[in-house]
Amino acid sequence: MALGDRRRTQASGASDLLVALADPATPIETLALILAKDEYPTLTVESGLARIDELAAPLAAHRSALVALDANDQAEALRALVYDELGFRGNADDYYDPRNSYLSDVVDRRTGIPITLSALLMAIGRRIGIVVEGIGFPGHFLVRVGGERGVHLDPFFDGRVVSESALERLAEKFLGSASRLRPEHLHVVSPRSMVVRMLVNLKHAHERRHDHARALVVSDRLVDVTASVTFRRDRGLHALALGASAAAVEDLEAYLSDASQPADELVVRRALARARASSATGMS
Repeated sequence: MALGDRRRTQASGASDLLVALADPATPIETLALILAKDEYPTLTVESGLARIDELAAPLAAHRSALVALDANDQAEALRALVYDELGFRGNADDYYDPRNSYLSDVVDRRTGIPITLSALLMAIGRRIGIVVEGIGFPGHFLVRVGGERGVHLDPFFDGRVVSESALERLAEKFLGSASRLRPEHLHVVSPRSMVVRMLVNLKHAHERRHDHARALVVSDRLVDVTASVTFRRDRGLHALALGASAAAVEDLEAYLSDASQPADELVVRRALARARASSATGMS
């Protein structure tokens, strides 16, 4: 499929995502299912939400009792359902499998990475009356159960409670041994921020597989959501790899025009020269 055709095919999905993001009340599971439609065009958000309803059903029937519990007991009830009864787990065997970033696949396969498992926990929590919030911890997404005085859970490792000392160790692991845990590491993040982080993870997963076509689509989404010139650069490089030199020229020129003294300027200029040469010979 030519690049122009591919972009036209994705246009309605981009519109759906932007419309959903414009409403701050749109839950993360709806946004994540919209993202999955790029890979699974026949997927409907309604069917995905219905699957999550089914997962939450065993505890949804006890909503009033769960609301009355303290944060620790709420966290344990959620953990027991999702990990013990339903069998979800972090995908340590193939962490960079792109399917780990599609919520529909995570539900079907019962495995994923921290942020998609967090989205699932948040979705189930909403259905059973438990406050579950996404915590944008650097390098390893977490959730908090029970509000400001609640407890942190690690969605990748069986939903276990993460103590203060464990949070400090995570900070050292992902930020360097000289780093210390800071309040901003534990801030609740918005659904929009989660969408961007999901897309960045997915882009990296496709890039590791040299899947330029899928990486281009994800870069397109990131441009739509963030307007970042960095993602325009990435989109341009993937377009060049796919032989769409005219589109590559447009994005790479925009990057060099808008970015302020980028560290990769020389590399991008070389890529732009190749794109211009290909475009001039009609190879796009």
